[in-house]
Amino acid sequence: MSTTLLIIICIACVLLLLIFGSPIYLCLGTAGILGIYLNGGLAGLNLLQTTVFGSVSKFTLVAAPLFILMGEIISRSGIGADLYNAFARMLKRLPGGLAVATVVASAIFGAMCGVSIAAVAAIGGMALPEMLKRGYDPRLAAGSVCAPGALAMLIPPSLLFILYGEVAHVSVSKLFTAGILPGLLLASLMCGYIMIRVMVSPKSIQPKDKGLKTDQEEPTILLIKRLWAPVLLIIIVLGSIYLGIATPTESAAIGVIGAYFVSIIIYRSLGWKGFLATLEHSARVTTMILLVVVGAIIFTQFLNLVRLPDMFANMIVSFHLSPIMTLIIIQLMLLGLGMFVDGASMILITTPILLPTIVAMNWDPIWFGVLMIANIEMAVITPPVGLNLYTLAGITDDVDIETILKGTLPYVLVEAVGVLILMIFPQISLWLPSLMK
Repeated sequence: MSTTLLIIICIACVLLLLIFGSPIYLCLGTAGILGIYLNGGLAGLNLLQTTVFGSVSKFTLVAAPLFILMGEIISRSGIGADLYNAFARMLKRLPGGLAVATVVASAIFGAMCGVSIAAVAAIGGMALPEMLKRGYDPRLAAGSVCAPGALAMLIPPSLLFILYGEVAHVSVSKLFTAGILPGLLLASLMCGYIMIRVMVSPKSIQPKDKGLKTDQEEPTILLIKRLWAPVLLIIIVLGSIYLGIATPTESAAIGVIGAYFVSIIIYRSLGWKGFLATLEHSARVTTMILLVVVGAIIFTQFLNLVRLPDMFANMIVSFHLSPIMTLIIIQLMLLGLGMFVDGASMILITTPILLPTIVAMNWDPIWFGVLMIANIEMAVITPPVGLNLYTLAGITDDVDIETILKGTLPYVLVEAVGVLILMIFPQISLWLPSLMK
């Protein structure tokens, strides 16, 4: 059987299983096993057990369940409400101040949990009703909740950076650091879009109350004081990585302890049942992700056997396109794929294929990793597999999915501008990693 026919059969197997609604890990694993068997018989399959076990038992991957657990604790603690209230007070005089506050709160929340849907749920549950009550256009309100939640993917600690670092064999610590400035850039662009939209179209807000009421709420100074705990948590986790004091795995463990301390001692919002619930939910999410990792490893093993990554790299190079045009084509391919595949699966599937191309084009894999994650941010706010869209629709009855979609789509263009800036100026991503010890 020719290599081309074998590749076509396995890709068709993946697509067919996806059409029938099979989980992504089953699609990848089944196609990979079929391809390996057709290529090398049972002898090839015998090597899988060693390959799979060796890949999922690495120390770096331990950071993934720890950061998931940390995000679960934080999402249950009430920190999201405090973040939103504080920034809503401080930024209320800006055009679209509540929406801008939502972006800022989402970015900071993302710096603690690293999970986009958690940021949407935690901030959105508080911010969306408040904006609607203040007369914000439902589309403006929904978009300012849904899109900024995706910043958790890029602003460290990020689960996707852990997966990319493991597959691409680059430092997770440097990837975390590389995501800081791009995350701030995208957050700034979103804030800028909101303010410009409100100034150009004042009817986006029909104020029922021009400011937040103060007689029934805590004074601003008290809200600001309550932010010391989450800010300290961010500094401890990211600072220990940046200064080289701890590895991402060790900092994740510190973050879990700190998150429990904040939730139980400071916020007093996590009882025994809540504690058990965080463990149970984190275990479920971790199991799901590891199953995807295993399926992707099996499929990657098949791709390496038929040398598809090298074939793809040679094909790209043979086109003799400029580096920027090549990069744009790859980003468009990733955006299209991201509309149908979740972020973790996309990284695990595409990174092994694209890595030889990255090397052939002399691109920095850390910079490319930032571009890939930024691209995935657009994917989670575009249908049909826009997880943030469905998360927001699932936590509120105030807006329907059509309104959420219309409000979020402009942010795809905003993020596209951000990705273009990151492509043209790689140092935005690479400057901080270059300063690390």
